[in-house]
Amino acid sequence: MINFKIDDGLFNFRVAGILIKDNKVLIHRLTSDDFYAFPGGRVEINESTENTIIREMEEELNLKVNVDRLLWVCEHFFTHKKEKYHEICFYYLIQSEDNSILQRGERFNLIEENREFEFKWVKLENLKNEVLYPTFIKDRIENLPTTIERVVDVEK
Repeated sequence: MINFKIDDGLFNFRVAGILIKDNKVLIHRLTSDDFYAFPGGRVEINESTENTIIREMEEELNLKVNVDRLLWVCEHFFTHKKEKYHEICFYYLIQSEDNSILQRGERFNLIEENREFEFKWVKLENLKNEVLYPTFIKDRIENLPTTIERVVDVEK
């Protein structure tokens, strides 16, 4: 995976999926964290970002997805657990014909590589009430871009 530590912090190359069903969007978090993000993961060497989100959704959720389109490319600067991060993340609108994920309930937990994740479906209009990063998506989730947008997001 493309993730490395340097003297001043960590660099991540990540991909995340925006999965919307029944006017709700899927978010997740490590159960040890106090904030949510969109499901996805780190890009592997020689792997396209589209293939990354397809792989990650299958690995994490056992869910086959199709990529609709790229929404945002975000340079995200933040601090987590006293470590500075510089993250490049591609946010894709994804779809799935498989509705079994809805049968797991509004909230469900999964374990991946000895880490427990909580997944949660949130109504689009209620996303602004969640502690979610990056924050810019809260304001844009109900009006998704029709062309790719580049965003620089600096968490304070």
